[in-house]
Amino acid sequence: MTKVPYLRSKMRRGRWFHTYRRGDVERSLGVHGLHPTDPKVLAAWAAEHARWQDMPPETETPNVGTFAWALDLYTSGNDKWAKYADGTREARAAIFKRYRAAQGARPVRTITSETIERALYAKGGHSAVNEYKALKPVFEHLRRLGFIRKNPLTGIELDKPKIQGFPVADAEDIAAFQKRWPVGTRERLIFDLGLYTGAARSDLAKLGRKNIKGDLLIYERQKSKVKARVPLTAELRAVIDRTPDIAPSFILTEQGKPFKAASLGNEFGDAARDAGIESRLHGLRKAFCIYWAENDATTHQIAAMAGHMSLSEVERYTRAADRERMVKLLVGVA
Repeated sequence: MTKVPYLRSKMRRGRWFHTYRRGDVERSLGVHGLHPTDPKVLAAWAAEHARWQDMPPETETPNVGTFAWALDLYTSGNDKWAKYADGTREARAAIFKRYRAAQGARPVRTITSETIERALYAKGGHSAVNEYKALKPVFEHLRRLGFIRKNPLTGIELDKPKIQGFPVADAEDIAAFQKRWPVGTRERLIFDLGLYTGAARSDLAKLGRKNIKGDLLIYERQKSKVKARVPLTAELRAVIDRTPDIAPSFILTEQGKPFKAASLGNEFGDAARDAGIESRLHGLRKAFCIYWAENDATTHQIAAMAGHMSLSEVERYTRAADRERMVKLLVGVA
């Protein structure tokens, strides 16, 4: 049996007792009676270990079986949580923080489907949907470990609000951005690379010469793990030529380091507003689709290059009325 640091499992009077011992401190893990190989023992150890390793020294250990304890089990030693995109983890961590403050001391076994459904229904809108998405895997983790018999969020139906979507760039937006941010500025570099690659901000922040394979720019989307393969057109090559030859990524901060996804999105958002338009990096999708449609790419090819758009989304964008004007602007970017 592999030795786990700071875990003390001892047999006393025919029963296993498990504690986390570090220095002069020894804390019960609340899973006494279970064999040391039981997954619940390792999960309880991981939660306590995370408090020592990653949290402030004054962080208190929640009572076993409470919702705060369940959140610790889920966010420590859980591969699925670790694999979420940074933005997803940050958003859900904020939700967990609110619930920890309001319901942290509540025993998990007293949380029912009815109470959760009523709370989410009363909240309504996108907030309810986001909280549902954040909370359901927490309880599923507990269920799979055997701490609860049923996930209380299973079967709950919400009134999903209509998604408005992000503002998309049209011909006027492209012209306004190009006028405000000429070639040579970092803001224009972000715009051009986002435009010709169709990459999401989390992927765009990491793109560099390491992703160039022959005549393609290849990268794996962080969110979906789908590979995107974008041809190196004359326009895209011209943009890449404006970036440093030796750098971990195409786009660098003033300190010469790669952007974090959220910071890159904020940088572009500020630049767009300064240009008098309301758009995010997501908003370049329409222009990306139209550019490739005019270069005789099929709907399937465009979706494959982007690695994250549905066929219906591509078709909706390529039916734009101002395609001719937009393409003239895009070809003239470089």
